[in-house]
Amino acid sequence: MAEVEFNIAKQAEAAKRLMSSLRIQGVDGDEELVADVIEGQTDLKEAIDAALAEIDELEIYITGLKAKEDEFSTRRHRLEERVERIRAMIEQAMLTSEQQSFRLAGGTVSLSRRQPGLIVNNEADIPARFWVEQERPAPKLDKKALAEALRNGEAVAGATLDNGSYSLSVRRK
Repeated sequence: MAEVEFNIAKQAEAAKRLMSSLRIQGVDGDEELVADVIEGQTDLKEAIDAALAEIDELEIYITGLKAKEDEFSTRRHRLEERVERIRAMIEQAMLTSEQQSFRLAGGTVSLSRRQPGLIVNNEADIPARFWVEQERPAPKLDKKALAEALRNGEAVAGATLDNGSYSLSVRRK
């Protein structure tokens, strides 16, 4: 336990013993006398004052650390965005050169084609068979069934599939 915390506990225990003694003497109803005795016989007020000073110091540290966390978070986001830009450039270079895979000293990079994704243009036009009843609040669109129907060549009003995309995977050795 830190010194300030130990000192408060020690002084609080001393004040408790004094209160017990005052109760036995029958003078615990006199608040002014009790406060004077605790102040004169213990260092409780000083311990609490020291604790408040430590709280102030700790809050300064907390404020500084929060500022650093924000700074580091911003920096981390910039680095993550840079990673994504570089990955996109690699993907584009591989698409441009019509290469599906490269074995490199730092790992293997490869492109894989993703299935076309669902695009909902107008939910109101989508037939009722693609809606799942729910208790609340309203029916829910069964996107999986809708996408499967579109992939099977069925024309469904209000929805289409995109052209699909590519995914870059990097395997490290």
